[in-house]
Amino acid sequence: YRQEYVKALDAAAVPQVQLLGSWLAQWLTSRPRAAQQAARSSVVKDPDYRLLLHCTEATHVSGAAKDWQRLYEAFGLSLEVLQSGCCGMAGTYGHELEHRQTSALIYAQSWQPRVEDPDLQGRLLASGYSCRCQARRFSGAHLPHPLQGLLACLRHRTKTE
Repeated sequence: YRQEYVKALDAAAVPQVQLLGSWLAQWLTSRPRAAQQAARSSVVKDPDYRLLLHCTEATHVSGAAKDWQRLYEAFGLSLEVLQSGCCGMAGTYGHELEHRQTSALIYAQSWQPRVEDPDLQGRLLASGYSCRCQARRFSGAHLPHPLQGLLACLRHRTKTE
């Protein structure tokens, strides 16, 4: 909804709106001690996560992929961002009956091969809510949000300490 503020408000009244990954990466950068402590205390086996970005995030927010990677790196983890197209959902588009076939075709062309790749099982994350819904609908897959993946690593670390 970031771009909608510009349409709805006077340009001077538009607040700075950031995506979660961008805000967290900026927050860590502005607090170098917190980032250093996070990296030092991270003794988690790296889960080797892969991220599929929401297509709007990937195309409209330069640096979104790097922000997620910086956040993971602050905790001593790696995150590979996979190249992908649209999942076919596009907000409510994929839910509309007249678009279901097109939505399924778009998903099959870009996301389905990755989501159903046996080598990526348990390591694939998706930043978009509609993308996660689409993966569940057409592949029966549960793709966590990148923050959920990070939280799982941190919880595992807490249990093993």
